[in-house]
Amino acid sequence: MYGAELRAGALCLVDHGWPVVPGTWSRGEGWCGPESPAAANLPVPVRGAVSSSDPAVVAEWWAQAPFSVLLTTGEVLDVLEVPAWMGRRMTVMLRSVDVVVPLAATPTGRWWFPVTPGGSDLPDEVAGTDAILHGVGSWVLAPPSECADGLVHWRVHPASCGWRLPASNLVYGAAAEAVRWRASEGDDRSVAQRPAGVASGVRS
Repeated sequence: MYGAELRAGALCLVDHGWPVVPGTWSRGEGWCGPESPAAANLPVPVRGAVSSSDPAVVAEWWAQAPFSVLLTTGEVLDVLEVPAWMGRRMTVMLRSVDVVVPLAATPTGRWWFPVTPGGSDLPDEVAGTDAILHGVGSWVLAPPSECADGLVHWRVHPASCGWRLPASNLVYGAAAEAVRWRASEGDDRSVAQRPAGVASGVRS
């Protein structure tokens, strides 16, 4: 059953043009697949696999094994991965200006936001944290994949915003504001006004 869910999750992504690559999958204390061992507690792409957004190719991959779903970045989209505290504050600020963006969470306390690719560099405040910008040559573990600590899940499904990607500067600005809020010990009154550097709206 779980293999069918992974296949459905991968096909849902590629049906909307988001490319994926099959990854090794967790089994007990180890990893299965043509490439091992995986780094830390995360999967890696299987040896020789190239990312695709072709539903026929993807369906064939996941018919063979319960591969982890790895969403590849750098062309169709980039991904900003942040610690959970930052992600929570970012969503509060974005929703305060009536902006809803896709958001996934991992069981290891990391949240990630898909954004338009090739944007500006991360603001200095964000670059100085343990946030990671996934671009060309990278990937993120996508729902409903499993790692050693549990399942990756959507906190805000892309369907909630029509699979539109938010502009990267919108999300980066929210991240920078979250870092500033943290440094000031979290003044909740800051969400009553439009966050500095965060413009409303998304673009396809």
